[in-house]
Amino acid sequence: MTKVFVAAVALLARREHGYEELAQKLTKKGFASADILVALTECQRLELQSDRRFVEILLRARIRQGYGPERVRNELRQKQVDRALLEQVLADDPVDWTAHALQVLQKKYKSLGPKTYAEQQKQKQFLLYRGFPNHTIAQAFEQRIDAINTSKHDEYS
Repeated sequence: MTKVFVAAVALLARREHGYEELAQKLTKKGFASADILVALTECQRLELQSDRRFVEILLRARIRQGYGPERVRNELRQKQVDRALLEQVLADDPVDWTAHALQVLQKKYKSLGPKTYAEQQKQKQFLLYRGFPNHTIAQAFEQRIDAINTSKHDEYS
């Protein structure tokens, strides 16, 4: 085993890495590009490194942390992961982003709903910052208002 392979395995033992991210870290450690290529090819052959697995794990982690699809896409773009791979993972395991946005909104803002326009804008801005697209935010607010109206209607029935 070469030193570069051992270094790659050590990094992968801590957490999953994308191919490009792992190559960059090994380059910073001073290993030659040719040696890195050989080591990473071997890591992939042994299934120690997989970009698909990396995307799946990162996606699940960010969903648990309350982030939306745009935030995940941007993070993976920064880590130089193939966009087509992310879209494939999303297609294979579709997420109800509207329900997720609603859940994140309700966790952050426990009240029934925004009482003023400014409060509503603040809540929408929060979801935008978390990486939810505008259409998903609009649907989440629609569902939240419907739920509030339904609960008010039930109180008076």
